[in-house]
Amino acid sequence: MKLTYNHTITACFIGYIVQAIVNNFVPLLFLTFQDAYGISLSEITFLVTLNFGIQLLVDFLSAFFCG
Repeated sequence: MKLTYNHTITACFIGYIVQAIVNNFVPLLFLTFQDAYGISLSEITFLVTLNFGIQLLVDFLSAFFCG
């Protein structure tokens, strides 16, 4: 089967959907992470902020390389 431009677009959309699910699901587990791993809320907040920053950086760089 030959892959086409539409396959690439579909794969990109699926990637963005999975990324959104992962980034929005983790905050729902803050209390679970606090209890299970003994992580303070400020440390969890830092990890989420770091994750968001890296996500923005990767999105920016991918737009630069693809454009």
